Order: sequence, then C-alpha cells, then structure tokens
Amino acid sequence: MKQLISIILLSFFMAFAEEDMHNGTGFFVNSDYLITAYHVVDEFEHKCYYDIKNDTCYKIHMVDYDLDADIALMALDEEPVEMPMVCSLEHAELPNGERLTSYGYTQPFVNPNLTVVPMRIRMQYRYDGNYSYYRTSGIIEFGMSGGPNFTRDGRIGGMNKSVSLMEENTSNLVKSTEVVRLLRKNGVTEYPNTKNIKKCAISILNSVEDFKSAQFNWGV
Repeated sequence: MKQLISIILLSFFMAFAEEDMHNGTGFFVNSDYLITAYHVVDEFEHKCYYDIKNDTCYKIHMVDYDLDADIALMALDEEPVEMPMVCSLEHAELPNGERLTSYGYTQPFVNPNLTVVPMRIRMQYRYDGNYSYYRTSGIIEFGMSGGPNFTRDGRIGGMNKSVSLMEENTSNLVKSTEVVRLLRKNGVTEYPNTKNIKKCAISILNSVEDFKSAQFNWGV
C-alpha cells in the first residue's frame, strides 16, 4: 500500500511538473540537427534550443519522430553564435551491467549547471517488453528528458526518457541504436567534433515564450 501511495503521489507531481516546467534536454548530432525526447516538444509550436552560455534561444522545428521510442529529430531554423558541440553516438547495444552517466538541465534559468546522475543498465527492455529502451538503476530528474547518457569511453549510449512508475530507483533510457535508426531513415549523418561530454548536453525549451518569460521573471 505504501508503494502504491508513493506511485500515485509521484504521478501527480509529474503531471504538475510537466504542466508548469516547459524545458527538457537534448544533444546535437551535427551542426544542423539535434535530438530530444518527443514528449518534450510535441505540444508546442515554437520550440527553441536555449544556448545558456550566450543567453540566446534559437528556433527549431521537428523533422521526424518515433513515437514508440519517444525520439524527436529537430533542425535549427537560425544559425547559432557558436558551433554546436557534438559527441559520438554508440552504434551497438550495451550489455547489462554497463555503467552510464546521465546529463541534463533541470532548471536552466535558475541553475545553469548540468545535473549528473550515475546509471547502470539492468535490463534490455522496458517493463512492458519494449526493446527500444534500457531499464536502468538511477533516477533522472525533471528537465533531463531527452538528455544524453554517456558510456565510459565518452559515447552517447542512451537518451533519457522517464522515471519508471512500476519499479523503485529505475529509469527508462532510449537506446542509442534507436536514435541511429531515425537518423539513417532521414539521411542525417553524424559529425562529432568534441570528446568533452559536458559540452554536448543542451537545453530545450517548449517555446520562445518560455525564454521571454524567464528573462522577465529571473532577469536572465
């Protein structure tokens, strides 16, 4: 009963947070295209990539998506001040026990620093049998959806999806092989240009209005 109550409260909080917090995380695959979670951007028309360093929001649009794997392929509509940093994607599935490091921006206007969460792959599929996901130990935080998970050699091995409501201390990560599949479908080629993994996670806002609102509220 105690676990059921905790799940209900967590579900309520997640629904409230999704309505109130309009940000997620993502990563570039080359200088023109980026990846994030579909649920981060699906309900908003004017989405943008928030360049925290230069305090600028660049409009982006959706090119394609995979609803089952919760992946959105986005393209830049504006040329950024600085070239986006791109890390390599892992093209093979990872074994159980593999350790990953998850990165994301939980509150980019209040705290511009990355949130870092250690992960470990427990299962090759989600609780419902969907093999597009890894089940991992470790809990991602709100705002980290769409963010990259790095292997020990600095490759992106997965993308943050959600916290599992069916198991304790468990998150669902989209396999990097699903991201690669969507890129190939759209003829998008990866062009990694850095091995500094901390530079590869980016902040995604659901709308330019969020950016303007944050500037008004927090003076960023």
